[in-house]
Amino acid sequence: MLRAMLRDLRAHRGRLVMTLVAVVLGVAFVVSTWVMADSTADAVGEVDLRTGVDLVVRGPESGAGLAAEDLELLEGVPGVTRATGVLAGRAALVGSDGKLVPGSHERAGTGWDDTGRFVLVAGRAPRGPDEVAVWSDTGLAPRDTARALLADGRELRAAVVGVFDYRSLGPERPPRLAFDQEVASDLVGSRFERVELDTDREPGALALPSRPGWRVDTGERLNQEVLDQARADADDTRLSLLAFAAVALLVGGFVIANTFTMLVTQRVRQFALLRAVGATRRQVRRAVLVEAVAVGVAGSTAGIALGIGVGAAMVLAGQDDTPLTVSPVAIILGYAVGVGVTVAAAFGSARRAATVAPVAALRTEAAVLPRRSRVVRLVLGAVLLLAGVVVVVATAGVDLDTTARVVGMGGGILGWLGVLVLAPELAAAVLGPVARVLGRTRRPAVRLGARNAVRDPRRTAATSSALLVGLALVCAFATLGETIVSMSAATVRATVPESTTVVVPAAGDEPLATDVLDRVRATPGVSTAVADRYGRVEVQHAGGAGLTTVSAIEPDAFDTVLRADLEAGSADLRRGVVVGSNEAAMRGIGLGDEVTLDFGDHRVTRPVVGLYSTIEGRPLFYLDVAAAPARFRAATTTVYATGADPDRVRAALDAEFRDRPDVRVTDREGVIASGAEEFEAVLEVMYALFGAAVVIAAFGVVNTLALSVLERRREVGVLRAVGARRRLVRGAVRLESLVICAYGGLVGIVVGVGFGAVMQHVMLGRPLTDIALPYQVIGVSLAGMVVVGVLAALWPARRAAHTDVLAAIAAE
Repeated sequence: MLRAMLRDLRAHRGRLVMTLVAVVLGVAFVVSTWVMADSTADAVGEVDLRTGVDLVVRGPESGAGLAAEDLELLEGVPGVTRATGVLAGRAALVGSDGKLVPGSHERAGTGWDDTGRFVLVAGRAPRGPDEVAVWSDTGLAPRDTARALLADGRELRAAVVGVFDYRSLGPERPPRLAFDQEVASDLVGSRFERVELDTDREPGALALPSRPGWRVDTGERLNQEVLDQARADADDTRLSLLAFAAVALLVGGFVIANTFTMLVTQRVRQFALLRAVGATRRQVRRAVLVEAVAVGVAGSTAGIALGIGVGAAMVLAGQDDTPLTVSPVAIILGYAVGVGVTVAAAFGSARRAATVAPVAALRTEAAVLPRRSRVVRLVLGAVLLLAGVVVVVATAGVDLDTTARVVGMGGGILGWLGVLVLAPELAAAVLGPVARVLGRTRRPAVRLGARNAVRDPRRTAATSSALLVGLALVCAFATLGETIVSMSAATVRATVPESTTVVVPAAGDEPLATDVLDRVRATPGVSTAVADRYGRVEVQHAGGAGLTTVSAIEPDAFDTVLRADLEAGSADLRRGVVVGSNEAAMRGIGLGDEVTLDFGDHRVTRPVVGLYSTIEGRPLFYLDVAAAPARFRAATTTVYATGADPDRVRAALDAEFRDRPDVRVTDREGVIASGAEEFEAVLEVMYALFGAAVVIAAFGVVNTLALSVLERRREVGVLRAVGARRRLVRGAVRLESLVICAYGGLVGIVVGVGFGAVMQHVMLGRPLTDIALPYQVIGVSLAGMVVVGVLAALWPARRAAHTDVLAAIAAE
């Protein structure tokens, strides 16, 4: 029995080519993800972290740092043999093109010292204010000139005299520029990022002074934090990508299941003959599963090889010197996933093959799905769909808590499953009228193709369900993304008047230099200019405590360069704080309640004087900038300016900062466009990952059409015999493919938009109907389905059109 099935598998291996492709792509996705995550995690272990540092003292998490007095205090502690302060401050490197070098960050400048963190690879250490050493990754070399912008807006030009590699201690990024220690405090700031201590006794035996917010760790513990965090990040990346891989495998499962269903249907007489000559049901079932195992093993082997190759390419693209790690777990997982999914998808077909009666060998008609199975499917699908709708509607209130919203997400998933279970009935209900309409045309190819698409709704549904899943996920996340972008745009338009000019950092999240606000205020035509400072701060109130986003701004900002959509109270920041209404409701804060904002090295207690509408979904506390600590006041994130002639203000500010690559002058529409671009970049990555599922689904369409052509070989032969041209046969197959893809695409879009509405309700707390439709993604998806339909039909249509007429008529 086994030999007979293997011979049949070898003889008709072409029928399983597309199934193999589905397995290969799914397994490759899983293996490449595992290889990349393992390689990334292991690469951190190869990093030359600095050792030999006994203790490290850091300031508060707020970033206040340590003062020179703190260094002197630590130097005087008995048992401390050496205390070294590490300076770190703003030094944004400017490239030869006049733009900031990517990766330049707020703490990119430091002072040169002999702690062992610098390893010279060329040149020497810097001496004096006109020399600098640079990190090897900057691409600069000795005798080049480095151009940097400092925290106070000064531009520094210094001769490069050395190039260094950096040995990090704990979770720190290598500085780009290292200056002479004697002048570094004047260039990058006088506060130390940390103080490193060498001791002549056990670190635990030191009597270190205690200061609010100080953090004391051993160097070994900080390095271990780096390794642990790297592994945690790698695991997070692994889990995130495996979620996309699971979608690809799910779609591949549809393709595999549909393929084996068609193969079993086509071989009913073969199974009946085997039963007639003595084969048991178990043997027949086992024979089909052996075929599935063979396909799974072959596909997994190729998929593992492809996955290792893709993983290696991803690792090299990220960092050239990262070693490639291919663990046994990746290989075992590849085979387990490939074989497991294939066997699971084929199991239903194997069971049906085992139920074929020996007398079926005398029949020629195709097997029909038992009515009992259809009834079970109808009842199960209806229950899932109705349950999902009921749960979503019951949790649709915007004022429900997080648990209720998560339950609502579960309802959305139930509804989705209901649609998949009812897919054959939906296909018959939707495509039946379409086939009748198209059947009235005078073009035989159109009539024939439409009828072929609807003649077996179960097969059409199984083929289109793969496309449905992929497109539904794309449209769901597109709906969520478009809603978030729309909300952000509405927030900016509601907060920033059209006449306001906005000055923001060109490098994104880095604060503006401290001179920007003064230069804006001194610009001709500017009547009002205020600065905004964002930061995460702990808020404490009678009901508890937690982190929130605080905006420190001048009190006269509202009703001049900004607007506050007040729901209650006043926007007078001199009297207290103004809180977002959603934030206040979540924390149980009301007008008149006192809240304390803890900046780490500074605490501010103020009453709540106003509540404003937070339509952007991001709660904020507005605070008078005069009450914020000096460090927070200096970290300007945005400057808003206006004047009697807004156009003149914009032109004057453009001219004022034309020579500053760290500053960008824009307006509210520019802010909206910038935010949308950043979010769309994230969505594009997700679309690309979901694209793997759509590609697998497209191969499934090719496979279904090819097997359908083989199944209808005699029918095609008769058509050709009575005068049908090859063009007609090709057109019929092409239209059948278009109908299948269009159906899957349309249902996928509807399901995706609906699920996206549920997602935005759960994540953003907005009404289910308050969504923004992603028209561009929907349009591209529909056009893509047409392209997939045409391309998927090329090979099956050509094969059908070139069918040998006599051989086809003689076929059983």
